[in-house]
Amino acid sequence: MKVHDLMNPKVLTVGPKTPLREILQLILRYHLNGVPVLDSEQRLAGMVTYSDLSRRLLPTEKQLMKHEEYLTTPQLMEDRFRDIVNVPVDEIMTRNVISVSPDLEALKAGAIMTARRVKALPVVQNHKVVGVISHTDIGWGLMMQYAECMKG
Repeated sequence: MKVHDLMNPKVLTVGPKTPLREILQLILRYHLNGVPVLDSEQRLAGMVTYSDLSRRLLPTEKQLMKHEEYLTTPQLMEDRFRDIVNVPVDEIMTRNVISVSPDLEALKAGAIMTARRVKALPVVQNHKVVGVISHTDIGWGLMMQYAECMKG
């Protein structure tokens, strides 16, 4: 089974100057793990994930110790969120994105995700994003293949 057999070809992408607010809305509305970021030539420039957003939105332990008022005055956290949601994605996205070819064996893509501790990979062909494949896509594909074998 190849990546192109299991990938999702319907990819939502954003540009590098897209505010985090819009990306957060996309991730929540479509239940995404991440969103590829494309440059002006529609080439993969980065990836922003749910984890990237969480790290940026939630204060670190060091920030909490420095600003104890976040704990005592929740309104201050809301003010912090209002400031952060306007930050452009290129300030927090992962730039050196691992991508895979649609012709790669799906299990190899799964092994890459496991080794790199990521949940999804953009699928790139001729420098263009043509899909996204996730651990879930591979898991479903394997279960469906196994179920077909059991019928026979």
